[in-house]
Amino acid sequence: MPHVSTPLARTLGAAALLSTAVAWAAAAFQYDPHHARPDILVPLALAAAFVVGWLVVCRAAPLVKPMAAASAPREAIPGALGTVRRDWGLVATAYLVVWAPFAAANSAYGGRGSALGAVYCGLTFIVGVVTSVCLLCLLQSYLGPMQRMLKEDAAKGGVHAVRVRFGTPVLETYRYPTGQGLGRIAARATYSVELVDDGDTGGQPTVRLQAMSAGHSSAVGDKHLANAVAQLGGHGGWLCWPTRWRDIAGTNKERLVPAAFVSDSGHVVWGQTVEEDYEPFLRDGAAPLRETDPALAVAPVPRPARYLPGVHASHLRIAAVGALFALPFLLDVVPYWAALLLGVVSGALGLLAGMTLDSAHIDQEPWTVRATSHPSLQ
Repeated sequence: MPHVSTPLARTLGAAALLSTAVAWAAAAFQYDPHHARPDILVPLALAAAFVVGWLVVCRAAPLVKPMAAASAPREAIPGALGTVRRDWGLVATAYLVVWAPFAAANSAYGGRGSALGAVYCGLTFIVGVVTSVCLLCLLQSYLGPMQRMLKEDAAKGGVHAVRVRFGTPVLETYRYPTGQGLGRIAARATYSVELVDDGDTGGQPTVRLQAMSAGHSSAVGDKHLANAVAQLGGHGGWLCWPTRWRDIAGTNKERLVPAAFVSDSGHVVWGQTVEEDYEPFLRDGAAPLRETDPALAVAPVPRPARYLPGVHASHLRIAAVGALFALPFLLDVVPYWAALLLGVVSGALGLLAGMTLDSAHIDQEPWTVRATSHPSLQ
């Protein structure tokens, strides 16, 4: 289970990122090829101290627990549906990671007049620039176009809605042939939550709210839904669809329609629904058009701490080894050829440690696993 994100943990994490940024700037803009580099060593040491403090504080924080459900159903449907907040910690970490090889190259042999060192510095600079451009996707909205249409419709005063209760979280795995050769099988995993309808929908007791496909990767929607599962189990609320759902379904090749669960406790969970689930509610009229109150606002549940023992421990150890490899050339106690080699290894380890640091990691304990296969595989 994840831990609660505390102000102290966020402060220590930000301080570690800022200290690393100072070290990277010193490596990039200051050249002193024949002396030790305290201007890099000091901020790196501070970053390491802040990371250790962040780990201790995160581990000491309480585990995320379910929120108390509202005592009474909310009659009014909020019109201001809060968006999923951009993860600035992830953005800062990603940019520091991709510039780690250039920082190591410059601090190891920048300004020494070596053709080999100059070529490697140039290569790592190009890699940093190209990757930084690719990372601009991290700055895009965490809501996809479909979810933004639902948000706009709610703000304008109307959505299709029905009363539901947050039910069973389900992990659906689907096996299918890839068509790329004999015996080639692929699997697709989909996170969803069964929302139990409080009314009578003629034999349609639940609707699956799937994780949304938005943001820079599918991990955004998966983590958003998993965070809600950990805190909103059993909560009642409104399941909302946009008034323009026909326009969306008619132009979406998978015929998906966005949906949002608005809990009575004042939180929103963004997702999407498949045709077989939304059809009885939208086409058959079980979810009528209802007015929203633009004065009422809801927001996603608070994000937990970033620290996950199963993910960060190994990556931080790799980063620590990379920093140790950098010490000899930062202290200027090794010859140029050794600094060259250590700079390559240090930068590569820093890149390796960060590339998968924020990989999707979802606690599998609460999810009910259901497996299906393509008819040809049955």
